[in-house]
Amino acid sequence: MAEARHMEVGATITTTTRRLTREAALGFAREFDPQPMHLDDTAAESGFFGTLTASGWHALALTMRLAVEAQPFGDQPLIGAELSRIRFSRPILPETELSVRITSEAIETGKGRHAYNILVVETLDARTGDVLIQQRWRMLRT
Repeated sequence: MAEARHMEVGATITTTTRRLTREAALGFAREFDPQPMHLDDTAAESGFFGTLTASGWHALALTMRLAVEAQPFGDQPLIGAELSRIRFSRPILPETELSVRITSEAIETGKGRHAYNILVVETLDARTGDVLIQQRWRMLRT
């Protein structure tokens, strides 16, 4: 039987780290977010950010990966019901080391037999601790 663990309201966990490499950033951009600021140094230099940046969607995918690996609910899967309030604080540069801080904000009783964990999920620059992305997840409580 799978181990179920529930984060109590106010509890926080911080994940391990993962580097968002230049190679991975370019590969993700080519496949999923082919914009000049993610694909080409020269084009990026003359663009809005002035430098090559990783796709925010790539950083969000790595956020999910780190959250899954951290197993905030033990062996139970992370089953998302809603993502909201996604805020990017600043561009994420290739070669940034990321970690994720997950804080249980509330537990909601749903209609029927389900309840939900409301989580604040922050993607951090693991070197500085700066918050790069903040979002709110509503996760099924199994």
